[in-house]
Amino acid sequence: MMKKPKERYKITVGDAGLEIRDSQGKNLSFTAAEALMLLDILRNEEEKLRQLADRASPLPVHIRF
Repeated sequence: MMKKPKERYKITVGDAGLEIRDSQGKNLSFTAAEALMLLDILRNEEEKLRQLADRASPLPVHIRF
């Protein structure tokens, strides 16, 4: 029987902005403006992040969406 994967992070978007909470209860909170700036940074770094993830993956095949 396979174990159900444990969530490492829970991301919620609400009236106050964006909150990222880990499984131990620590959290990062962003206003809507800060969250949009973070989104822009991540989009600009997407290709580099994909390359890093591909190199770190133990799987021989990489699927992109």
